[in-house]
Amino acid sequence: MSLRFRVNLAISLIGILCIVVMTYVLIDYKRKSIGQEIEAGTRVTIQLLESILLSPVYTADAPDPLANLTQYLRSVGRVRANEVRLYDRNNILIYESPPSEYKQGRWAPRWFTILVAPDIAQVRLSLIGGSILITPDSSRSVLDAWDEFVRFALFIVVFLLLLNIAVFRVLGRTLQPLKDIVVAMSDMEKGTYSVRLKSYDLPEFNVIAHTFNSMAGSLETALTTERELEQNRKLTQLIHEKLEEERKSIARELHDELGQCVTAIKTIGTAIANRYDNKHDETRQNAETIVEVASHIYDVVHSMIRQLRPSALDNLGLSDAISDLVAQYQRQHPRLKVDLMLGEGLDQFDEKVNITVYRVVQESLTNVVKHAEATQVTVALSLLHDAPACLHIRISDDGKGLGAAYTEGQRFGMLGIKERVQAFGGDVQYDSRPDSGTLIVASLPVGLDKL
Repeated sequence: MSLRFRVNLAISLIGILCIVVMTYVLIDYKRKSIGQEIEAGTRVTIQLLESILLSPVYTADAPDPLANLTQYLRSVGRVRANEVRLYDRNNILIYESPPSEYKQGRWAPRWFTILVAPDIAQVRLSLIGGSILITPDSSRSVLDAWDEFVRFALFIVVFLLLLNIAVFRVLGRTLQPLKDIVVAMSDMEKGTYSVRLKSYDLPEFNVIAHTFNSMAGSLETALTTERELEQNRKLTQLIHEKLEEERKSIARELHDELGQCVTAIKTIGTAIANRYDNKHDETRQNAETIVEVASHIYDVVHSMIRQLRPSALDNLGLSDAISDLVAQYQRQHPRLKVDLMLGEGLDQFDEKVNITVYRVVQESLTNVVKHAEATQVTVALSLLHDAPACLHIRISDDGKGLGAAYTEGQRFGMLGIKERVQAFGGDVQYDSRPDSGTLIVASLPVGLDKL
């Protein structure tokens, strides 16, 4: 149901209600008016007839008083809105007043007559030798009231019809901006966020148009920014994927090429050292030095390989890879106590999730070792089965926090963590105060599409 139809319907209902009230008032007024008119006419008729009965026309000495009275009544005719009937002493009708010629042959509807006609009783005057019956007749007055009522009804109907037509046309012009607004909102729903509304003459619609244009502009800007952020997120994720592929490739090259060469050098050095029994022989000492240096290079290469691509992540799973990483940091930094808490269900994710979680923990521990001056770190991983499911990472330390010592290197470390998590559609929050340690909380969505 359109707004124009509703307004016209409301006006029509109000008009009908007004008609009902006015009709009631008019009928009540006509009923009282006709009643007073008929009552006054009846009194005049009674007074006239009583005065005639006292005149010489009708006396007891007259040879035929009823004949004289009948002749007089015929000469008078109809007395206002009353029917006069003359009866003799045997109640036989001698004379009856003629019917009214006013609007003769027409009558008001019965229902209208019932509503308007007054209830006035007949009056009987006793005579010598008979009686006169006066019957009030309000039919002509009721007919006049009916004609007025019809004219009033026709006027009201025409008035309401013209009013509805005028209101309908005016509303059509006034509410034309609503069509433009609906079309603009429909276009926006379809994805056309560049749509704008023009200015309107009515201040209310002009305010709506201005507000809509501002909202559309803000929404377009927000969606553009969101698309750019999504593109940047995908680009960042792609960069990290390519970076991990390169790290994996480099780690494989180090293991296959450099690792084999170092092993070969170590084997040759050991063989040379075993040829000489004299421990103080210079050649033997040089060979042992080569073996020691090769062993050190081998350890360094394997440490680099673990940094580039942890083998436990490929062979064992996320839980064992994190445990191996924490154990490695614990061995390298014995003064730092690392508490590890791993929840259940952490070994069911794909490589993207595993490497993201591993790098977040690795970068966090690196920042703690380099900048926090902490003595204790807590690493907690848990799987939250909310909708959507997410992997919760919580890392806290008791270091000096990120106050004035929040250096550029730390900013890059935090930036790297945020980029990784946000590229995966997650969120990172951190809380740090001077001399109160640092808390890093990361959440990665790991719904079915991520598994």
